[in-house]
Amino acid sequence: MSVVEVTTSRPAWWRAWIAPLVIAAASTSVLYLAIRVFRSANKGALPEGYRIQDWSSNWMMQTLGLEEMIPFGPAAFWYSHVYPPLEDMIRYVFTFPETSVGEAVSPMAVDFRLYALYAVLYGLTNALLYVWVRSLTRNGWVALAVTVVWAIHPGYITIMTLLESSPLAMFTISLSLFFLYMFLRYRNLAWSTAFLAALLLASLARTVTQLHVLAILFVAVISFWFISHQRKWWLLALNILLVALLCAIPVKMKILYDTWDVTTYGGYHRVGPLWIDPRTVAEPVYPQKIVDNALAFSSRYNTQEQVKDNYRLGAAAGEFLVQNPVESVGRLAKSLAITVPEILRPSSKYTQNYFVEKLPWRDAWDWLFSGWPYLIMISAAAIGIGWSRGWRGVGRLFIKYGWFAVFYGLLALPILFSNRYRPGEEDAGPIWTDAIRQKVFVEMPIWALVGYASWLGISRLRRNKQSKFSGSQSSNSGR
Repeated sequence: MSVVEVTTSRPAWWRAWIAPLVIAAASTSVLYLAIRVFRSANKGALPEGYRIQDWSSNWMMQTLGLEEMIPFGPAAFWYSHVYPPLEDMIRYVFTFPETSVGEAVSPMAVDFRLYALYAVLYGLTNALLYVWVRSLTRNGWVALAVTVVWAIHPGYITIMTLLESSPLAMFTISLSLFFLYMFLRYRNLAWSTAFLAALLLASLARTVTQLHVLAILFVAVISFWFISHQRKWWLLALNILLVALLCAIPVKMKILYDTWDVTTYGGYHRVGPLWIDPRTVAEPVYPQKIVDNALAFSSRYNTQEQVKDNYRLGAAAGEFLVQNPVESVGRLAKSLAITVPEILRPSSKYTQNYFVEKLPWRDAWDWLFSGWPYLIMISAAAIGIGWSRGWRGVGRLFIKYGWFAVFYGLLALPILFSNRYRPGEEDAGPIWTDAIRQKVFVEMPIWALVGYASWLGISRLRRNKQSKFSGSQSSNSGR
């Protein structure tokens, strides 16, 4: 065989990327242009004539105000404590076209640039789902069908067009889970490095690096080394470095505000599921350093009061857990009665989205992918995979992908216990939750699972049909 024949017989690696790149580009373009056309046709009905939802990025609970952040400079990110800083960092950069020429900062211009960025993230997330389903099924058409159904999901579009950190969290969390799946499937240590790098990005967009998560990550990194097929010391060193970087925000918060929480909403997040009324928690003596550091930079909810509340309520929740473990379990179970129904609601109802409201398939998608129909679909997918694999096969899957279950659980549990008290409305109880929004962050693996199960079912039907056809032919030839 000649050298030319050997070279041309190998499939070009780049061909596998054509479909994902087309999906990413097409998805981005379609969403971006659709919103622009909708905005032009409905300018008079939209908030300030341009937003497809009521909230501007400059007035979100998770973001800093541009009016305070820009004059203070990048040091604002050091003193920011209300939420991880990636969204505000991007907004800060998005003011450069104005600030670089001495013009006034325009929150509207920043919002427009966020819409463009999030359209790109929407396209990349769709491409990621396509790659994931194609990896499982080895069938591009099945992957494309699942991706199209996902891409036009009203709830998904609602979350990916919010002018806050949700689109960033959606993409980075999905990416990290995909890389973890790839590592566990192929046991190539480089995939674990990609997982940790994506998780580092996710930690800048969402509160994923709690202290217990970091402890488990250190154990995971050592485990990854031993279960990988090709062990390279430099990759192990890089993985350890990435875990150390994941500790950066918790360490900063400990230094400045005497808490390991990566958000000063953490106190409310903890007392809520435990049904501890914040008004019943006495004021402690606050460390002077957190009082002083909290005054260094204030903006929106990034205030000294927020730091004090986090310190006070976080300590109360920790003390209650230690002193009343059995009662704590009961109260956590009680919280599920609030969060689970919210999780099962359609995500498109999280907030009014003027664009999504006009989608003609919204009601059908909202019904099919929420509540009991969604639960039936997921259960059928799990049962179908179990039936196809058999008990032993399912057991091997659990062993092989055990670490995936661990990290998926670490991401999902805070959503299950996300109910909290709303300041000023404590009499209503800890009934405030946005689990309807947060659930989307961990939905991609579910869609990949459903896509895989669908492919297994289609393949089984084809085999049965072919066997019947072959049997019919054999019978006819015997006559």
